[in-house]
Parts: sequence; C-alpha cells; structure tokens
Amino acid sequence: MNDKLKYIVTSIFLSSLFAVLYTGCKQDSIEINALPFQENEGDNWGLISTSGKIEIPSGSFTRQPSAVVNGMFSLPDEKGYYQLYELKHPTHPTSARRFAQIGHFFEDVTLAQEFPDSPILIIDRKGQSINNIGISLHYDIVLAHNFAEGRALFCTRKGKYGYMDTRGNILIPPIYDQAYDFHEGLALTGNTNDKGETSYQLIDLSGNVRIQIQDTPALLDPQPACGLIKYNNCQSGQCCYLSTTGKEGLFLPDSIREAFRFRHNAAIIHTDHGAGLIDREGKLLIAPTYEEGFIVGNDRVCLRTGNEWQLADFEGNSLGEAKKSYERISTFYPSGLAIVRSGTQYRWMNRQGKPADNRTYHCIAEDPSALQLVPQVFVRKNTKTENEENNSANRPEKKGTVSASSSGTVSASSSTMASSSEKNSPGNDPSAGKPHTTCIISSDEWKNIGKQNPFYAEARKILSGKLAETDAENRQVILNYVEHLRTSYTTKDIDFLTQLFSEEALIIVGKVIRSTPRTDGKYLPQHQVEYNIKSKRTYLERLKVLFKQNKEINLQFSDFKIMRHPTQEGLYGVTLRQKYSSDLYSDDGYLFLLWDFRDEATPLIHVRTWQPRMLDDRTPLPEEEIFNIRNFNLQ
Repeated sequence: MNDKLKYIVTSIFLSSLFAVLYTGCKQDSIEINALPFQENEGDNWGLISTSGKIEIPSGSFTRQPSAVVNGMFSLPDEKGYYQLYELKHPTHPTSARRFAQIGHFFEDVTLAQEFPDSPILIIDRKGQSINNIGISLHYDIVLAHNFAEGRALFCTRKGKYGYMDTRGNILIPPIYDQAYDFHEGLALTGNTNDKGETSYQLIDLSGNVRIQIQDTPALLDPQPACGLIKYNNCQSGQCCYLSTTGKEGLFLPDSIREAFRFRHNAAIIHTDHGAGLIDREGKLLIAPTYEEGFIVGNDRVCLRTGNEWQLADFEGNSLGEAKKSYERISTFYPSGLAIVRSGTQYRWMNRQGKPADNRTYHCIAEDPSALQLVPQVFVRKNTKTENEENNSANRPEKKGTVSASSSGTVSASSSTMASSSEKNSPGNDPSAGKPHTTCIISSDEWKNIGKQNPFYAEARKILSGKLAETDAENRQVILNYVEHLRTSYTTKDIDFLTQLFSEEALIIVGKVIRSTPRTDGKYLPQHQVEYNIKSKRTYLERLKVLFKQNKEINLQFSDFKIMRHPTQEGLYGVTLRQKYSSDLYSDDGYLFLLWDFRDEATPLIHVRTWQPRMLDDRTPLPEEEIFNIRNFNLQ
C-alpha cells in the first residue's frame, strides 16, 4: 500500500461478499415508471413514462405529483397534504388518509408522517400503518431515512444511529455516532472517542463489520460504488479509492486534483487541464480536456465545453447529431432513454444521442430522491402528544424542511429537491424553491448532546445557570444559527445566508491551491492559500455558482468557542474549525464570525474570515494567530 498513506485496513470478509461485489457496480431493482410533465407552458401536470409514453395527459393534475416508483405516486391537495395513488388507478387514492410527507415505495412499504413533526410511520401501499417507529420501548427515534436495500437508517434523540427492517424491527442497534445508507450491501459507520477522533468501519446488512478503517486523516465518501470507496488524503491531497472486496486499493497520481465516485466502472477526474474519465484500474479513458463531465449510463458520459453538453461513449466518441449539444442531459433510465433540455424544450433521447421521437415538452420533472441520489429524510424534533398533533393548524405547502436532532445532526428533507441533482447538471438553480426555515434546538435537546458534539462545551456553559439571562439567550441563538449555517451549505439555502450577513459585511475567503509536488518533499508550496475580500453581494453570487456546480457540499465543525466582547454590549466573536468538502474542492481551516445582537430582532454577522489550519504540510497555524474578537477595532 502507498507509503504516503497512514491507513491500516483490516479486512474481515466472508466468501459471499466477494461473490456479491466482485462484479462491480450493483444494479438497482427499483423501477421509476413515470415522471411529472407539462406539455405546454401554463398547463397543469400529467405523467409520462420513462419510455416516453404519456400515461396521464398533461393538464390532469392541478398540483405536481411525485415520480412514480414501483407503480406508486403521491399527489398533494390544496393544503399541501399528500394522498397515495397507484399508476394503474390514477384517479382514485388507495386510501382516504392524508400525510404531510410520504416516501417513495422502494420496498413494499415506505415511511410517512401524518403531520409535521409527528411520529414517523411505516405504511403499506394502501396507506395502512405497519409500525409507528416513533414509539419504542427502548429508543426515542427522531430521524429516519427512507429504505435503502431493505434497511432504514434512524437516529435517536441521544444522537446514536442504527438500522431497522421494513417492519420496524431494530436489526442493528443505535450504537454509532455517524452512519450512512446502505449501498452494494455495505454501510459506512463511525464512532468518536473522547479525543474527538473518529474510526470508521463498513458493516453488512446484518451489522457485521466487513472492513475496519483506522487512523484516517482523510475525507471519506460515505457511499460504496463499484466495490470502491473514494477518499482524499488530507495531508497530501492525493485522491484514492479503498477496495471493499479485499483487493488492492487505487491510488491516483498527483496530477489528478480531484476524482469522483465510480459509476458503471468508470469515474470522472479533474486535472489542471480539465475533466476526463478513468476506468477501475486508473487508466485514462478520456483525456482531461473538458470543463466538466458526469456519467449518465453504461458506456455513456456527458462532457461540457463552454455552456453546452454533449453525449459521448467511454472512449470519448461524440454521439448523436453532428455539433448538437444541450443545456442539460439526464441519466439514462432502464428504458434506454434520457431527458435532454435545449432552451425551454425537453425531449427524450436514446443511447445513440438521437431524439427518441418528434415530441417536445415544456417540462419533464426529475426527482433525485426517486433515483436515490439523495435520501428522503423524516424528522421529529418534538415529542408532542397525538392530540397536539391532530390539533396542529399549520399544514405545510412546502415539502422541504431543515431540522436538528439533539446530536447536532441536521438533515434536509429532500423529497422534492431541484429537478436534477446529477453533479454539474446545468441550468438548475439548487436554491430555487427551497423553504427558508430557522433551525431551533430547544434547551432540553441541548442538555442531551454528547461530548463528541462540537457545541458540547458551549452548550454546557449556557445551561450552567452562571451566565446572565440575556448573555445565555444570545449564546443559544448563536448555537442554533451556527448549526443552521453549516446545513445551509448542504441544503443550499441561499435565502438564509442572505439574511444572515449585514449589507456592509467584511468577508474574507481563502482557497487552498494544490500545486504540483515539490522536489523537496513538500506537497503544498509555501504560498498555498489564495485570499480574497468580498462584498456580501459578490460572496453570495459566488456561493450560488458553487451550489450549482456541486451536487454535495458538507461542512464539519469542531473547536467551537464563543467570546463576548468585554466592553461592547451585544457583540460576540465565534471561532471554530471548519472542514469543507464538495464534489470539486476541499479544505480545512478556522472560521471567525463577528455577531451583532444590538438589534435583538435581527442578529447579523458583520465579519467572516477564514484561515488555513496548516501553514504548510508540516506546520499548524499557531493558536495565537487564529483570529478572534480582539483582532477587530469595534470602537
């Protein structure tokens, strides 16, 4: 194994694991039968099959239905509540029961909630309850993902993760500090020790450890794909893949600045020259001369030059009409068709890059949660009684919410995210249509957070009773806002960020420049950080571009500290360590935020700065050089 890496991988395999994963990428048995569509601008909605056949004519539904998965879909009423339907009986709901949220039927059952914040249910295709997983003799379950490979990830109010089967039986108890959905029969889980160090392992569907990953200074992709897990070495910046089958891992050359998850035994890579494609052995299939790329099917890839996308095979041969390009190309469905958009028109395209027919449409709406590109998340923050739930007067028009569990894990309900979440799919505004919510975590929830939570020390200080009432309230608001700040990048909530910064805010951003390795053994040159001072407007405009370019953006916080200004009432400084990772870039550094509570109704951030954690690959930033509230003249 590459001696640059400090990985110690212990494989604990059964022979059956090789048989399952050796063949490469797993093919899902989930069938997406139809998608919502509008034939003309201003039409009501219909459903069109993924083979291009109109199942229900445009104009049939006044509100947009969900995608049809395994024959089932949901339709909202005028108050935003959903009923279940079968595609073969689209005019009659399977039940009179209505729900605030319903998952896709990846199995013969799915998750649902009757009211916002109500207990999470397992229901069948008739809308009948199979189990109420919010009521347990052993666990207070506050969050759950829809089923993936017959298992639903859940989280307890104590911030521990486990898995249940389709009948609500706890198959893997909640013993993990971090956990992710199953893919290819494996799930990544992690536990954090008293020093804040997290060790990871891959478990199988029964909870048996298959691979133990120790000493991991790396950014891990949580999803196995084609028998590999991608990671970035935080020390060298090298892109690597860990094998889930006991084979030798894949270590890419330093010329590759970023690499992405494998699909159909190929992966997109980025070099200084552009985007290209590699196979499972790391062999270059398409030279990195394109601006972006993403894999849309077996032997099919989309490549971008300028603002236009073209379809090609894995050898880089262009397909379809000569010089014909599109603003967007979707993934290919099992029918062999993909959706393309040119201007304001949508149509179906076959694998040869040619139109499937002569018809065009105003809109064909994809749902990334139906493709299982993003999880459907169900959240219950409060433990209300059933009567309180039934008397709730505020029924939602919106499907997406941002909520937090006591562990500090904040999740976005993603049942109706933007029409495509394929990485780099052009023409979509990831922030469009997202609800603006404020993450509020109660005092009782803060009492239950574990020591591994980055806000533990400050939360205990707030709850100690030793602070003045106003000071304690301000600090709790900061905790809530900072947690929402973290998730606003994951959920791409540009509205929250817009209202958070003052109009005259000083915003200093930094970017680590990963240059070619030097001959003296250093993997980053001395001047590896590029700083920019941005206005609020330019900062937010840049964020919008980043949100469009990256399907996934994740922030991890630690070393969190709040300092009240010694003389200026209502001013607070927040210092924290931030690990940023996205599809295209990652860094690790210190964030400073200057908060102003002098207008109690609208707390604002006046200053935002970032500094790298490491001055070079061997020298940490001295603690005395980390910005704090004393660095700013506030008179």
